[in-house]
Order: sequence, then C-alpha cells, then structure tokens
Amino acid sequence: MNNIPILLDTSVTASSAEEFVKLDPYGIGMAVMAMLVVATVLTVAAVIFQNIDNIIKLFTKKKKSPVETVEKSSTSGDDIAAIALALHLYQSELHDTESLTLTMNKISRTYSPWSSKIYGVMNTAVKRTPYLK
Repeated sequence: MNNIPILLDTSVTASSAEEFVKLDPYGIGMAVMAMLVVATVLTVAAVIFQNIDNIIKLFTKKKKSPVETVEKSSTSGDDIAAIALALHLYQSELHDTESLTLTMNKISRTYSPWSSKIYGVMNTAVKRTPYLK
C-alpha cells in the first residue's frame, strides 16, 4: 500500500487550514457558523418533536375499505355483567391459595457503621481554635 497520497492529502489540508486562518484570524466567523448550525438543528428537532404525533399518523394512515365495516351490536348490561363475572371467576381460579402468615425474626447486630452516630457528631470540646483563649 502506498502512503504518498495520504501525505499529499495532509499537505492540502494544511494549506487550506492556513488559508482559513488568513480569512478568519480570530475565529469569529467559525463561531457564528457553529452557533447557526446548532440553533438550526435544535429548531428542526423541536418542530419534529412537537409534531411527532402528526408525522406518525401521516406514515401509518390506513386505507379504509367499504368491505371492512363492522356493525356495532348493542349488548345489555346483563350480558356485560355475566362476562365480567366469568372473567373474574376464571382469573381467581388461576392463582394459588396462599396462607397469609408473616414470620418476623429479630436479628441483633452489635455494630453497624450505617447506624453509628460517632462519625456524624463533631466533638467541639476537643476542637480548639487558636484565636480564643
């Protein structure tokens, strides 16, 4: 593999960088351009996020066909109550019957650094300031 084209490419970029420094010695133009790019991207992102639901609806729009019309049937409250009761009974049969006995064992620990108060208390009797005598 030949490395000469890579070396030539770096010399071209170095001269273009020097040319850019001649055109914009303090970098003000580059800073303004960078701010404009960031502001543009943030504006586009904000517009997209505000209208994301419309964009999703646009791409997922389904064609309505007259064959797929479904008639709504009216059901009485008794039918709905019977279905709900059947579902409730079916769901209650799926679970095992468990005893509700709780067992609590007290474990005594003599020392725990989390409950130790000696690290949080500042002993002011030992602290002496050299200015107070």
